[in-house]
Amino acid sequence: MADEATTKGNTMYDKSLLAKSTGVSLGVVAVIGLLFLSTGTGLAVPIAGIGGFTIEADSIEGDDLVLYPDVVERDQGSDAPQAIMELQANRIEGMRLVKTIDLGGVSLDTLDGTARILIESGGTVETDQILIRSPGLNASEASFSGLRMTGSDSEDITETFQVTAPSEPVEGKTVDIDGGENPGIEMTDVEIHATYLATNQITLPDMELRVQYDADGDGEYEFG
Repeated sequence: MADEATTKGNTMYDKSLLAKSTGVSLGVVAVIGLLFLSTGTGLAVPIAGIGGFTIEADSIEGDDLVLYPDVVERDQGSDAPQAIMELQANRIEGMRLVKTIDLGGVSLDTLDGTARILIESGGTVETDQILIRSPGLNASEASFSGLRMTGSDSEDITETFQVTAPSEPVEGKTVDIDGGENPGIEMTDVEIHATYLATNQITLPDMELRVQYDADGDGEYEFG
């Protein structure tokens, strides 16, 4: 399912690794929807002129989820809404980061076709903190522990809607919610369209980086 959300601050992946290896510009995205319990989690609101890369994973676990909306500048210079996801103590299985580049749209006279940069890890990827800006996310299943959603009429867009997991305990007249426990979010078969990802520290066991080239644009990467 989906709804709208995004922006604040921290990160995933070594900044220099992403900046140098994926060549991603830090423009972003779209109104974010939110993910919800059980199966069929999905969200996608593409906006032109944003760019980005794809993060694929067999599974992602993260503590202390905070998700909220924000607005950033697009490639054309105008603003666009985006979703910001912050997580602590992440564990990622089967991580694959993909950046596809249409060479016809960049300033190269000698090459046409499509280039693809792949960064893969053969083990469990671990990060201390991570911040992702994203216009879209899909997962075959997502579960939350202690999920809480709040909305307000604040003039600060980042405070108008917020999702946290686990949340603080809540007592009502008929319910007693203990706030859940970490990991706050668990997702399987994940695909995230991201425009920005940052982290203080990340471990990538058996890391492999490949640059592939599809000369005729038929979807088959003949080189790399």
